[in-house]
Amino acid sequence: MVVREVFEVLYSPVKAFRKIIEKPDFKGVILVLGLVISSMIVVQYVASSKLFLENRMPENDDWTESLTNQHNWLANGSPSIDGTDYKMGNSDGNHSIISSIPNEASIWMKLTDIGPLNSSEETGYTELFFWIKWTHEEESSPNSGTLKLFSGSEDSYFDTDITSFLASNGEWANATFNIGPEQGWTPTNSPDWQSITGLEFSLDWSASANLTMKIDGLFFRKYVSFIELGGFGGVIQVALINLALPFVINLILWSGILIIVGKLFQEDLGKWSVFFVIFGYAFIATFVYTIVNGLAISTLPPLNLPLDPTAANAAINELWTPLIAYQLSGYIPLIGEVWIAGLGAVVVRLMRETTWGKAATIAAVAFGIRFLLRMFLGL
Repeated sequence: MVVREVFEVLYSPVKAFRKIIEKPDFKGVILVLGLVISSMIVVQYVASSKLFLENRMPENDDWTESLTNQHNWLANGSPSIDGTDYKMGNSDGNHSIISSIPNEASIWMKLTDIGPLNSSEETGYTELFFWIKWTHEEESSPNSGTLKLFSGSEDSYFDTDITSFLASNGEWANATFNIGPEQGWTPTNSPDWQSITGLEFSLDWSASANLTMKIDGLFFRKYVSFIELGGFGGVIQVALINLALPFVINLILWSGILIIVGKLFQEDLGKWSVFFVIFGYAFIATFVYTIVNGLAISTLPPLNLPLDPTAANAAINELWTPLIAYQLSGYIPLIGEVWIAGLGAVVVRLMRETTWGKAATIAAVAFGIRFLLRMFLGL
């Protein structure tokens, strides 16, 4: 039976290929292809379940790009936009929000009408990200800094101390605050994490001076599973198009290279179409090493991926790259190709009744050529 011969290749390749060579059956190649595609879909699902993509509100840096973007910036100074000093931007421009006030001991800026935003449930926003910069004419550091999150009205809010997150005079500082219940925020009156409607930054000094505050890159964010975002619907398409097609190309190339190398060693492996079917059974190894690769990936911890590609790469390098499972996932396919080369040697040996040494040499040369084609031409 075709099914038995396909799996027999894994534990008794000589016996299996003797039967396959006697009666090549294309249904075996179809079965192998189906198993490989299924394993690839499973592995893609496992990998997708480990990835959590950054979701922002607003999606771009809209809140610090304009004073009239359906939201209201208020301050005890005169808020405006600064197009020369900023940390983030969007496709519409690069700005920060700035406010200056003369001869005061405190400065505040607040943004209203931004919600309501939900930060109370698993599906709600879990972090608040921003850049902040202050200047003091005498370079005196603030005695205190406070961040408020309004809920419904400005009399009902959560607040937290941001003093330790501030940089020196005239320097930008980046901060990310966990938000939601049990995150250490102090409530005043009856704020609700399900309804965040505004926020306020305030800095205080002991003596009056000319003060400036700038805010940029302000947004709430959460990390949502790639699968939850509907990404797995595209995973199947990716598996069928971007994974199945390379598998077929790999089988075609391997078959052609072995036939050509065999001829160089004066071993005629017959018609390509027949050899393609026979050697196609060897690719059951791809099914096995793909599943093994999936098991390695399943041990990786969840990974939050920022939208910024540089930050995303940094997150991968920090969390996954040092792990043995992640490192193995890069080597397992190469080990699988060596396995396929070994099965190719079995096929050559049985088809031509040549020596094991010559068959192994033909397979090794074919593996080298296949490796070079993959490395330099991406085939």
